[in-house]
Amino acid sequence: MSLELIGILAALGSAATWAVGALLLKPFAERLPAMALAFAKGIFGLVVLGGLIRLIGPDAMSWTAALVLFLSGVLGIGVADTLFFKALRELSSHTSVQLMLLGQVATIAMAVVFLGESLFWLQWLGVGLVILGVAIVLMAPEDQMGEGAEVRATRRGVLFGLGSVMAMAVSVTMAKGALDEADALTATWLRIAGGVVSLFVFAPLFYIGRGNWLSPILADWRLAVRFCLIATFVTLGGFFLSLLAMKLTPLAIANTLLSTEPLFVLLIMALFQRETPSARRLTGSLVGVAGVAIISARTLFT
Repeated sequence: MSLELIGILAALGSAATWAVGALLLKPFAERLPAMALAFAKGIFGLVVLGGLIRLIGPDAMSWTAALVLFLSGVLGIGVADTLFFKALRELSSHTSVQLMLLGQVATIAMAVVFLGESLFWLQWLGVGLVILGVAIVLMAPEDQMGEGAEVRATRRGVLFGLGSVMAMAVSVTMAKGALDEADALTATWLRIAGGVVSLFVFAPLFYIGRGNWLSPILADWRLAVRFCLIATFVTLGGFFLSLLAMKLTPLAIANTLLSTEPLFVLLIMALFQRETPSARRLTGSLVGVAGVAIISARTLFT
């Protein structure tokens, strides 16, 4: 199995993980402060990943690469995660994932402009089909996604979502170059560390006069344990696999495949909530799968 194919599978695995994570984390986002959730998820992720790195052993890297990865985490986790949880508070999981599509498109543009990436024409066709398929799936009315018509997108929620995906797009573009010097596990740890430090420094400023920003999640240890278990799943599946995909494949391809999250949301709802997808969603899913197949074909047969 080629390294690029492993990267493609990692990107799809990450997309599936984030789709599940968006559904599992929404109840927490509705009850708890966004920054507290992002901070707790980061701390738990550092502990888990730190243990794995000690067992495996980190690769050597320059201080410059380490700093870029750390700053990438400040932007992509400290900023993007907080805005993502704020968006989940006011938007449905489906709408939040929909907004992430814009971030994937922005990342592709940044990869071409700033990193000088170029793809084979067949790969560009696959990229276009994936984006088209996801767009078709997301064009259906919100109340058909099984979350109820009472969930309505607010202007503030949309702005939070847009801010989150754009911050993440810039973050992963920064991290791509540094991944040449670092293994994906260590890179994930450094990015999460940047996010945790930024939250620890800046979060109290947003909660002046509003009490302890961590107390809601610490008040119920059972709730905290459930959240940490989900956070571990998201950290290992979402963060680690996405960086592994970006390390082994061009950023444009990795992020296109990461944008298949809505297709996984549709699959999860069909399998576990017994929802029959509409013809439009089924068509979009097939178009997206065709795009993934085309992107993978060149790797499989060369």
